[in-house]
Amino acid sequence: MKATASRLKPTPISKAMKYREWVTTTVKRFGVTGEDVELILANQKALIPDPEAEADTTTAKKALVKEFASIIPLANVSEGGYSVTWNWDAIKTWYNLTCGELGITPSDKPKVRNRSNIW
Repeated sequence: MKATASRLKPTPISKAMKYREWVTTTVKRFGVTGEDVELILANQKALIPDPEAEADTTTAKKALVKEFASIIPLANVSEGGYSVTWNWDAIKTWYNLTCGELGITPSDKPKVRNRSNIW
């Protein structure tokens, strides 16, 4: 059976995703829950002032990169019997790939400086 061009075309999404929906869907893969999504959206109010607005994926990715950059160093912290069970390896992989896509230097990468001319 021969594949036709119409079979290979992706099905268009019938409705535009809102920021809240995009963030929720994206971070769900990492085990991040609804309360954490609300916290992410509240912390990233400067980039996403209206979580119910139509999502721009570049802006949404920048917001998540900023948020993950601040919480990745806290991944192994637990207090009073409370621990977070997010998939940190997946988050770090997504974070590094997305930073590369957006042209952002990941915050966990050491900065190399040329100090050869300090004399």
